[in-house]
Parts: sequence; structure tokens; C-alpha cells
Amino acid sequence: MPDSKPRSVLDLRSERLIERPNWPEYFLAIAKVVSTRSTCSSRPVGCVIARENRILATGYNGAPPGAPHCSDQGGNGEIYCARRAKRVSDEDKLQACPSVHAEENAVSLVESYGLAHLLEGSAIYTTLAPCVRCSERLAKAGVRKVYFELVYESINRERDQQWLQLAQRSFEVFERVRLSGDTLQKIAGALVNPTSERILPSW
Repeated sequence: MPDSKPRSVLDLRSERLIERPNWPEYFLAIAKVVSTRSTCSSRPVGCVIARENRILATGYNGAPPGAPHCSDQGGNGEIYCARRAKRVSDEDKLQACPSVHAEENAVSLVESYGLAHLLEGSAIYTTLAPCVRCSERLAKAGVRKVYFELVYESINRERDQQWLQLAQRSFEVFERVRLSGDTLQKIAGALVNPTSERILPSW
């Protein structure tokens, strides 16, 4: 539990003096928060789609509406995965996993509001580099830039390289992003403590 004692003015001031996160860090940080809503037991993923630095949609991976979530199943301290429960290999996971990927959910949300045209020239910020299925969906939708925290990896390294090369050809930008120490400090302070504490006296 966070300390309930108020922070010192010095701590507050030091956090406020840290520069604002740059745009990729800003959106990636939001994507990391979005990932906490994921219901995938194996790899929680969150993403943000933005155009001209304005958020169009967020998405996280999980079961489609009405289907049981993996995170709600299992028991006795076991972590349940529908694909693994069926003993489907990693090679066939895209066909066997019932989870809708974060990127698919975000694109579908924009399209459901009749705003698909806004995806043209947009950027996505995701906690995991898109798989081949999502890369194709994003490129077709008009997403031009992909920023990610973690490289997609599976047990088939040769296939991973093929997916990576496809993504690099499909987008104008395909770039890994990490949150700097200062950004982490600033965001952690805002999450753990009340965000809008006053540090300057009222007039």
C-alpha cells in the first residue's frame, strides 16, 4: 500500500520540474495502463492509436464480447490459458487462441464509430510489437507508424524475423520505445500519490 503521509514539497517540486514525456513515451505510458485491463493470462497487451498526437482509441487483448475470459478461469492457484488447455502448439496459436488482440480491438473501435478514415496516417503505440495478423490489419487500415515497447518473440525465431521484416516494410516508422528514468519517476509519482496536489501557495 502506498504511504498515506503527504509527500514533502521538495519531492513534489522535483517531480514537477521533470520535463514532460515526449509523445512516444506519453502514449506508450497510456498503453501500459490500458494493458492492465487485459484478460489474457499469457501476455497482457495494451495499445493507443493516435493521429496528430490526439487519441483515437485504446485497446487491450482479451476474449470477444460474451465469451469467457481466460483470466476468470482456472483455480487452485493455476493460470488458465484456453490455447494451452487445448494443447495447441505455439506454431498454430493465432488460429487457436480465442483472444482478440489489442490492436484489432482498437481498430475495430474506430471503425465502429464510422471514423475509419481517421486511421489513414495514424500511429499506434503498443506494449508489444504487432503479430503478422495485426500488422496486416493495421497497414490495410492506413496506420503508418508503429511504436512498441517489446519485440514480438516466439519459439520460432525464423518466423519472428520474417514477421519483423514484413512490419518494417509495411510502415513508415517501426520503432522500439522505452520510458526514460525521469518519465518513469514522473508517472509513478502521479499514479501512487494524488496527482494534483498544490505545491505553490494560493494568491
